[in-house]
Amino acid sequence: MTRILKLLIVEDSADDAELVMRILRRAGFELDWVRVETEEQLRTQLHPDVELVISDYRLPELTGFRALEVIRQLDADVPFILVSGTIGEDIAVTAMRRGASDYLMKDRLSRLGSAVSHALEESRLRKERKHSVAEAERQLAELRRWQEVMVNREERLATLKSEVDELLSRLGEPRRYHQSDDS
Repeated sequence: MTRILKLLIVEDSADDAELVMRILRRAGFELDWVRVETEEQLRTQLHPDVELVISDYRLPELTGFRALEVIRQLDADVPFILVSGTIGEDIAVTAMRRGASDYLMKDRLSRLGSAVSHALEESRLRKERKHSVAEAERQLAELRRWQEVMVNREERLATLKSEVDELLSRLGEPRRYHQSDDS
């Protein structure tokens, strides 16, 4: 059974969006996708189940950088691929620094399938790492709690032994627990 990729595409050209979809289908992806053109539409359509965003660099009411910024502001850890017909190397580097997973030129979309696969795999690994770190932190907190319980238990046990020895001493009985001078 093929898994369906939930995709949000930020693109003002329906033809360009269809081209992207055709390339992804040829790469073996089944798609459930929505196209948006404005920041408001982006905010409305960015659901937790969106697995990937592909964005044009320049739209009439939005830029790819602004789309990426909105996504990160909404704390969405979703892979983001920037696509443009006019992107230069400096813009591509800036996009990657701002958190884009990849960038592609519209006239070189042949590697789109591999870029999407790579971005999805990186996202999966990030989520696994995040989960592993959270689990390790949970386990560490539990160990610290048990350590505190055990330290308190040992302290309480030492106090009880001291109290028993003191009571035995008052009764004229020999001490049962001899405390060393260094404790």
